Amino acid sequence: MADGIQGLAGYRRLFWGALCIGFLGDFLFYGKAFGISYPLFLLAMYALFFWRARKRIPLTITSGHAFAWLLTVPILMLTFTFFLYANEFFHLINFVLVAFLFVVQTMLLTERHHSKWYTLGFVGEVLEAVLLYTLKYARLPFVMAKEWIKARVDREKYGVMTKVLAGMGISLPILLVVLGLLSHADSVFSYFLTEIPSMLFDWDTAELLFRLFLIGLFALVFFGYLYTLFGPREATVALPVKEGEKNKIVWDGIILVTLLTIINVVYAAFVFIQISYLFSGQETVLPAEMTYAEYAKNGFNELVTVTIINFMILLSTMHLASRAKPLLYRMIQILLSLLTVCTSFMLFSAYFRLSLYEEAYGYTHSRLLAHAFMIFLFVLFVIALIKIWRNGFSLIRSYAVVALIGYVVLNYMNMDAMIAKNNLNRYYMTGSIDIEYLTRLSYDAVPVIMELTRDQSVGDSMQDVLKYKREVLQDERSWQSFNLAKYRAEQYLQE
Repeated sequence: MADGIQGLAGYRRLFWGALCIGFLGDFLFYGKAFGISYPLFLLAMYALFFWRARKRIPLTITSGHAFAWLLTVPILMLTFTFFLYANEFFHLINFVLVAFLFVVQTMLLTERHHSKWYTLGFVGEVLEAVLLYTLKYARLPFVMAKEWIKARVDREKYGVMTKVLAGMGISLPILLVVLGLLSHADSVFSYFLTEIPSMLFDWDTAELLFRLFLIGLFALVFFGYLYTLFGPREATVALPVKEGEKNKIVWDGIILVTLLTIINVVYAAFVFIQISYLFSGQETVLPAEMTYAEYAKNGFNELVTVTIINFMILLSTMHLASRAKPLLYRMIQILLSLLTVCTSFMLFSAYFRLSLYEEAYGYTHSRLLAHAFMIFLFVLFVIALIKIWRNGFSLIRSYAVVALIGYVVLNYMNMDAMIAKNNLNRYYMTGSIDIEYLTRLSYDAVPVIMELTRDQSVGDSMQDVLKYKREVLQDERSWQSFNLAKYRAEQYLQE
């Protein structure tokens, strides 16, 4: 493989690079909160990847690699949330998602895949590369060490050394059992046995060994993954497909038209009631013994569930509907379009109900995320409507791109600050506020909730909470953990 890794020297350089990344990770992360450290670590991983890839892939933007290069934008934007914001919920998701996107991008750039990136086959290839080949090739550094030792030690000494290590390995489980029995048999022996570790090691030594173990583990895994990308790999043999499995299952058009017609009649009646009762805002036309707030609260979960069911009906019908009779299929397209429109009204109803409920009971993470999820579902239905009338349109590819863009936008909305601001506006209008919930928000919300310190009703309790937050911030002084949101919050708290 001319453009791959050449010989043992190439393996060694790759492993030493992975080991340097491991030491960098220990320096940036161990015992420290995430901050500017995460973007720096990702850039170092990119540096090693492109250093190894410089002779294998063109470092120019081509049409074949356009999507792979575009992935750099969401990867970097999600990475810099560790520097810009302090929302730990998103940090947890982004930590995993950035790693996944890095794997996807590097596999696309090195062309170590056979399936299109928007197919389930590509997901299987990603899992195969990470869980099978990476772990398989992680043992190569041990093979290199073995060959290095064999080259510098004569065959007789190497054989003796191997036998000694084998004897030590065999004796270890026997020794553990014997020592356990002897320690139970004699308390004095047990006492001296428990004192041996403290005599040989202190806590600092144990911590150092643990950190070295983590560095080595990461270096082995990262080396294994890079070798998966650049090293020789056995060709994947495609399994033969039986003739019967090639026949695509289709649903009868008449059955689908009947089913969709019945569903759409029910949904049209429901939409009419929604327009009459909910969107008009007329409390006087509600059923007896039901307040407008109760009407707005009830049914939200059910509406979202029905929307998801409709989404599944839509996708399965588009995929499995028979196209043998063009006129019948055109009726299915019209009914699916009507189903999409009715479902959009349901989403708007659920969105409106939740907005009314928030006005009555306040704004929280779960309610704001529910709003975002409904907007996301609406966009998916719009894309599905395009797919209904354009068979060549790629639904999964569009959904993947929209999902990634939507998630990045959600990260940069500064959710905690938005929640705090909405709750403050509600407090000024109604005089009701949940101070305990506001105190649980991240440091992103501090510049907003500082306004409450001037309020006579809740100012004292807010002062106590903010004093505690200021003390916590003062304990985080490492530059690796520097976070812009925390820095801005500290400036407000000091003032």
